Amino acid sequence: MVSTGSAPSNACLAAAAHHVAHDLELFEIAWAERGTRLGWTLWFILARSLMGFFFSSQRKPGTDDILAVDFPAREPWGPLATQLLETAAELPEYSAVRTAANKNAAHLTYKRTDADAASRIAPSDVVHRFVLGVASTWMGRLKPEARVWFGKTG
Repeated sequence: MVSTGSAPSNACLAAAAHHVAHDLELFEIAWAERGTRLGWTLWFILARSLMGFFFSSQRKPGTDDILAVDFPAREPWGPLATQLLETAAELPEYSAVRTAANKNAAHLTYKRTDADAASRIAPSDVVHRFVLGVASTWMGRLKPEARVWFGKTG
């Protein structure tokens, strides 16, 4: 367990890596199944989760969120994540996907009953490819001893 303000141990990170790899794998499966209600919902939930993982630079007080910045990298992830997030802000669909995930997939809201078409977007190919590109970039920056933790997904 990670306490507020402390860095996770290598054993904690190794255990967490399995869950990160699992969510990335499910993100791909959800994309393939996005035409189904289950795949559609799962894609939005995982997109939101991975956005938080890659682009949160500090753990919120009282949470034990797994964050990309926790993992040992050859170069710090935070500055590059900030640049990538600026790129994401230029993608019109990025913000729309976050809104749709928050309002239509992650929890029950009255926004779902609105006729507002903007909140009813489909899973986005642009955002999907962007998140996978961020994942690849992040994985490439990890120290080799951290990268091996992601080989265990079974």
